[in-house]
Amino acid sequence: MKYNLDGKVAIITGASAGLGEQFVNGFAESGAHVVLAARRMDLLTKIADEVSHKYGVKTVPLKIDVTKEADIIRLIERTVKELGTIDILVNNAGMYIVKPLVEQTLADWNLVMNVNLTSAFLASREAAKVMIPKKAGSIINISSTFAYGGTEFTELSYYTSKGGLVSMTKALAVELGKKNIRVNAIAPGFFPTAMSKGAIEDDAIRKRLIEPRTALPMLAKNEWIRGAACFLASEDAKYITGHVLAVDGGWLAF
Repeated sequence: MKYNLDGKVAIITGASAGLGEQFVNGFAESGAHVVLAARRMDLLTKIADEVSHKYGVKTVPLKIDVTKEADIIRLIERTVKELGTIDILVNNAGMYIVKPLVEQTLADWNLVMNVNLTSAFLASREAAKVMIPKKAGSIINISSTFAYGGTEFTELSYYTSKGGLVSMTKALAVELGKKNIRVNAIAPGFFPTAMSKGAIEDDAIRKRLIEPRTALPMLAKNEWIRGAACFLASEDAKYITGHVLAVDGGWLAF
């Protein structure tokens, strides 16, 4: 479904692939100008050119490392310089490391936390400096169904970071609400991105873990995530804040 985001300016981190690419397409289709932020400039440029040509919106690809505070500050400054403002921020950058607890190093833990959680804090802080004076804005944090519990996958730092995003979402919604800035989260289930494709294509994992906890009679397609983000950024969701919208085929219903 296309939402009316005509002329809005959206920043999407982790925009070079996976769900980030889907968010870029969803917002552009709904009329928003999009800043694509990630490390792989070749992919960003390709997606930006395709989206701009297809939907007739402005796109700005920016090479940034979300673990670096200076890069996040530069992202916000360049967005305002190029497009004038910031209406929507999607904190989508994410990664995981699969290791048992006793093999996890502090460096492993810190890397996942910096990419998944600290980057969202930094981007939200800097975007809020633009949104607060105009008393308008929407921040969307991409969490996970794994924020609510573990699985047989040994991804402790990933689960913890995604749970932290849920708490951050609620805390920011309360703090920024009086400034008319809405903060929500999306908790995707298993989508066939590069991060999850291996697990989905593994017959044993799919049949033992994924399919039994998918209430609907099909697994996800990547483009099915677009509507949730566009809805939360739109006027249709103007009285929704502090909410976590699961897009999981019913995973959390079990």
